[in-house]
Amino acid sequence: MTTVEKIRSDIEKAKAKIAEQQKKVRDLEARISEEENLEIVRMVKAVKLERGELAAFLKAYASGEIALPTTNTEEENDDEA
Repeated sequence: MTTVEKIRSDIEKAKAKIAEQQKKVRDLEARISEEENLEIVRMVKAVKLERGELAAFLKAYASGEIALPTTNTEEENDDEA
């Protein structure tokens, strides 16, 4: 095998590894999204609001009619940024 052929072979191997890693990243990102969605569903169910009540709460929050209190942890994170 000539040097050029070896380099081309190495490039193809590297491209295959890159494609494999990109797929792995996409799969992991999908898993994160799924877990975040499940976490949100669990939190919503823990509040035990009816569908209409939840919709009204979210609409009021989105419009700024109500605000949630901040915790010390959130304030500390803002200070660090």
